[in-house]
Amino acid sequence: MRKIILLYLASFIWADGTDTKKPYEATWLKIAKDGDSYVVLNYPSLRDCGKTKSPWIYRVKGDSITLIVPSDAPLVFKDFDEIVKLSDSSYKFNPKDWNKRSGFRFDYIDKTNHIAKWIIYSYPDKIQDEFIFIDSLYNTFPMSEVEYIWEDECDEGDESC
Repeated sequence: MRKIILLYLASFIWADGTDTKKPYEATWLKIAKDGDSYVVLNYPSLRDCGKTKSPWIYRVKGDSITLIVPSDAPLVFKDFDEIVKLSDSSYKFNPKDWNKRSGFRFDYIDKTNHIAKWIIYSYPDKIQDEFIFIDSLYNTFPMSEVEYIWEDECDEGDESC
């Protein structure tokens, strides 16, 4: 009888502790193929004309996507009209107004290793960009320095350039 009660209580604890996180909710690091493996791309920052480096990051929580890129201030996309589950490994974020916002699509490439493709849409069926990312919690790939010079984007009188 004691075992039955323990199993009964454990079922409630387990049910309450279920993970409600969606597969796309994570901090994603941009990666690139390097031979048979991948590397995390580490870009020079525009804010100091390349003196510091940082990876390209997508941070996703609920219906909010924050893009953190070295060439710009963080961009926040939220208030999506809907997040459509296309399959167990694919979701599409549709904005309320396609004229003002981009749409996004998340597709797992390798669920076991937490590698996914993020696609940015400028219109419902027009792909603007697509990139490969890894969930930062599971990253074991080395950083790779991206060689890029921000000469055109840096201010002429900026002494840090």
